[in-house]
Amino acid sequence: MRFSKLTVHIIPLILLSACVSSGKHEATLAEMDTMRESLGSAQEEINRNQQQIEQTEKALDTAKMQNAMAQEEIKSNQQQIKKTEQELESARKQIVTATNELMKLESRKQNLQEELSESQVQMATLRSIENETNRRNQIYEKFVERLKTMIDGGQLTVSIEQGRIVINLPNNVLFKSGSAKLNPEGEEALTQIASVLSQFSDRRFQIEGHTDNKPIKSARFPSNWELSTSRALTVIHLLTDMDVVPENISAAGFGEFRPRADNETEEGRQFNRRIEIIMLPNLDILSNELPKITP
Repeated sequence: MRFSKLTVHIIPLILLSACVSSGKHEATLAEMDTMRESLGSAQEEINRNQQQIEQTEKALDTAKMQNAMAQEEIKSNQQQIKKTEQELESARKQIVTATNELMKLESRKQNLQEELSESQVQMATLRSIENETNRRNQIYEKFVERLKTMIDGGQLTVSIEQGRIVINLPNNVLFKSGSAKLNPEGEEALTQIASVLSQFSDRRFQIEGHTDNKPIKSARFPSNWELSTSRALTVIHLLTDMDVVPENISAAGFGEFRPRADNETEEGRQFNRRIEIIMLPNLDILSNELPKITP
């Protein structure tokens, strides 16, 4: 629009040129040529500017398109990042859950290992107890076999009580009433017993003296405790003289306080007056704790 107005102003100038002199005409023509050149240059500038504008508009459109695409990509990336963050959070929770489960499994594994170890100890203990029971039964059979004549003659009995082998000798076989000195018959009986006991140097024996409830009071024996203990010691001395290992034998006197029968009858009192030779169980096979029995 700017250059169209310029053209309108030029036309009157051309018309005026007919009225001037030839000199002026030439000057006017020269000026017109100059103006035409300026007009051409301006038109070229306009064309160049127009092309530049068109190129700028195209570049702007391209930039807008690229920006829109970039915005879409940013939006997609943001969505992907959010999704990834959610997946990471889910993975963290799964890791925490898995870690907790692993800790529980490790704890359970440790408990099972402890239970297994305890079970193995218990099984070993039970096997030892079983072996000890078998060994005790073998010894019991040997006692019965070796002492059969004395058992048949009523001089003693052999039994298993509370896991212990008990050789029970009535006092009338060993001692006179109120005395701790052995009868000849008692010495002979204990000599036979000693020959059996000496074969088991790995076993421990306790000699227990027992009386009835009839009180005794003398210078030597103020009570039945002293009498029963003295009789047990007399038996020990004879047995150790017959090669029973001294380290494996001990004495105890219980007086009238562990009766086997009713002290109200003569027969019961006679049964209560006795010497018992106890083969003690091997306690070394037991652990510090008794095996736990789970129902």
